[in-house]
Amino acid sequence: ILYDLSKQYGPIMFLRFGSLPCVVVSSSDMAKEFLKTHDLVFANRPSSAAGEHIAYYYKNLGMSPYGPYWRHMRKICVMELLSAKRIESFRSIREEELLLAVRSVWEKSSK
Repeated sequence: ILYDLSKQYGPIMFLRFGSLPCVVVSSSDMAKEFLKTHDLVFANRPSSAAGEHIAYYYKNLGMSPYGPYWRHMRKICVMELLSAKRIESFRSIREEELLLAVRSVWEKSSK
């Protein structure tokens, strides 16, 4: 549907999905313009009850607005959760989960 709309209205469209306003970009050149040139303008999520109540007034990394707090939290996550040593420490868990997933797919494909 969005492809058909882009052919009719062009590579940038403003749509409403319910009450949520959305800008839809359907060309790679326009996407690059939005995501590289104007990235800071589009870096934040819209305000929501989830961000306020579930994410402790936007203190959750996934819900907090871009800014000094977000950058600080990202730095902590990269240093503490995504270091090579930390990733290696989870290797056995990743291998076990992969085995379970493959086994599940195999069992479902055999039925």
